[in-house]
Amino acid sequence: MAIDNNRKEMLRQAIYDYDFPFVTFNFADARETRYSSMRQVETEIRGQLLSDTPDSIKDGFSNVLYWGYARTGYRWARINDFRNKATTEKLSQAGETLRGLSRSDVRQIAKLKLPQFSGLSFISKVRMFLDPANYVVLDLQLLKLRGQGQPNLFDAITSAAKTSIAVTKRNETIYEQWCGYCRQVAAREFGGIDVRAVDVERGVFHLIQTGRAHLAAEIVANL
Repeated sequence: MAIDNNRKEMLRQAIYDYDFPFVTFNFADARETRYSSMRQVETEIRGQLLSDTPDSIKDGFSNVLYWGYARTGYRWARINDFRNKATTEKLSQAGETLRGLSRSDVRQIAKLKLPQFSGLSFISKVRMFLDPANYVVLDLQLLKLRGQGQPNLFDAITSAAKTSIAVTKRNETIYEQWCGYCRQVAAREFGGIDVRAVDVERGVFHLIQTGRAHLAAEIVANL
């Protein structure tokens, strides 16, 4: 179902206004790197994750955490836990897995059992950074769309605790549907060039973050 013009323009503006920090961290030089767009962040992290060097892969996963926890006070606790526990063997295995993904494969990433990457929220962030034109994030914030008076696919999420979304076969299916819906909207409503699947998801996320969850639920209900 198409989005009406009014909601479409609100979503377009939310995509434009998305303001999550455009940052990564240079672990070799111990300094933050700031960018002018998320596309630059994506390029940096994707290159690290797809590297065949364990240290670069380690930095890639660390930067998923650095970016994802940018607005929290416990960012470094999560990063340090990952960096202290991720072994070279595990990182090499992770690199092989990421380079071989063909679908969403979030359960394949979960099977790596990397510290800090057990829930769907951050595993989907990894998948998104590998291919943002086709894959998006299924963040806990999206669960705020439940109970807004508009039935949507997030109603069917199972095992959703306050702090994580379990990686299950059912939840992977919902994640794949969410990616598909975002791809469809990007192509149907925005031409699929300047606006990609991940941009649609970020627009919905921004609406939730700015107190417009009801509007976001109306948009998602019409996907």
